[in-house]
Amino acid sequence: MSVLVNIFILCHNEQVLLPHTIFHYRSYLPGCNITIYDNESTDNSVEIAKSLGCNIISWNSNNEINDYIYQYIKNNCWKKISDGWIIMIDMDEWLYVTLEDLKKEEEERTCILKVNGYNIVGTSERLDLSDVDIHHLNKGEYNKFEDKSLCFYRNFIQEMNYDLGAHWCNPVPDKGYSVTYSSTVYTNKHMIYLGKPFFENKMIERNKRSLNMRKIGLGNHYNINSLDEVSKEYYSKLESAISVPFTLPTSLQISSSSPP
Repeated sequence: MSVLVNIFILCHNEQVLLPHTIFHYRSYLPGCNITIYDNESTDNSVEIAKSLGCNIISWNSNNEINDYIYQYIKNNCWKKISDGWIIMIDMDEWLYVTLEDLKKEEEERTCILKVNGYNIVGTSERLDLSDVDIHHLNKGEYNKFEDKSLCFYRNFIQEMNYDLGAHWCNPVPDKGYSVTYSSTVYTNKHMIYLGKPFFENKMIERNKRSLNMRKIGLGNHYNINSLDEVSKEYYSKLESAISVPFTLPTSLQISSSSPP
């Protein structure tokens, strides 16, 4: 099916989740082009991404989370592309959409996909997630902040104007078009509470890197006082998790051993 898809992913030290995220999008959107915007990773993220055929663009924020740079990248990195679908995401955001879906949305002259976001909960006891099949996790909770406009049709869109965090946007259509959202609501799985070690490591790392952002009132969800606090948050999410609506297309055979 001839559907052009370009995916842009922000990255910093994501060697655990990166191969799974690439596998997810390559499975649902065969032939997609994937560009990794790497923020000077010190682990094996870049090597893994290259081995999986991704384009790599390096940038530097001095080992700090900087929401203003993130915002600029998300609003501009796709502008040299003039045709096809754009997916603009963080590494832990998995959109459930197929080429067939996007072809249908093109025919309906959709500009932006409407999305419902869910925080996903898993029970991995290993930092590398090797003891669970994260591609089939279906427990979590609804999170309105993950209802992101992360997939749009470039032919119809001139500007997205994402806010800080890219939770919301103020899109500007290209001349002759209007901003139209899909009638179908697609699922965005936020792969965050995948296991206690994984979640603790993520929060500790982001707590260190978000200090300057928190000083100006941003990134406060990364503020932690102790590992016990992080552990309590994880177990609370695990206890309250419910089934998340998403579909594995029958044409896809995602095994428990994937990605390779």
